[in-house]
Amino acid sequence: MNELESGSQPLQNTRWEAFCIAYTGGFRRNAAAAYVAAGYKPKKPEIATVNAIRLLAKANIQARVEYLNNEALKIERLHARDAVSRLAAIATAKLSDYMDEYGRIDPAKVADPNLSAAVLEMTQEDTENGLKIKIKLKDDMRALELLGLTDKANEATQNNVFIIEV
Repeated sequence: MNELESGSQPLQNTRWEAFCIAYTGGFRRNAAAAYVAAGYKPKKPEIATVNAIRLLAKANIQARVEYLNNEALKIERLHARDAVSRLAAIATAKLSDYMDEYGRIDPAKVADPNLSAAVLEMTQEDTENGLKIKIKLKDDMRALELLGLTDKANEATQNNVFIIEV
């Protein structure tokens, strides 16, 4: 199968390409609306439907639509996988994840890409007793709720704040 048959290359006809993009994107599975969005100006809605069906019967358009659908599915899976990973990091974060061996907040751990997803904010403040570091973790119960692992999160459990004075 060559590139034209596989649908991996944009179609030479720009309206056909616009139709494929509209049909697989904003006007998902609405051929008549995709036809109009591609720049065609039918006099009646029925004409848009008939002509859109004719376009969908073309092998190169079918291949392009299939290719665009497959690419969109890959992107959706990637986004879903990333979202689940970030929510899992939030749901499983513990204060000890951000501490050094002396029990102090380690700013390098807070900045670690694997741990930072769960940190809402970190502040440092000089006090007369030394440095006060405050970290606020994102709501772990809300993350569990979004993952579908618990019922609606209780408002009282949100925004855990930990203050460590060193």
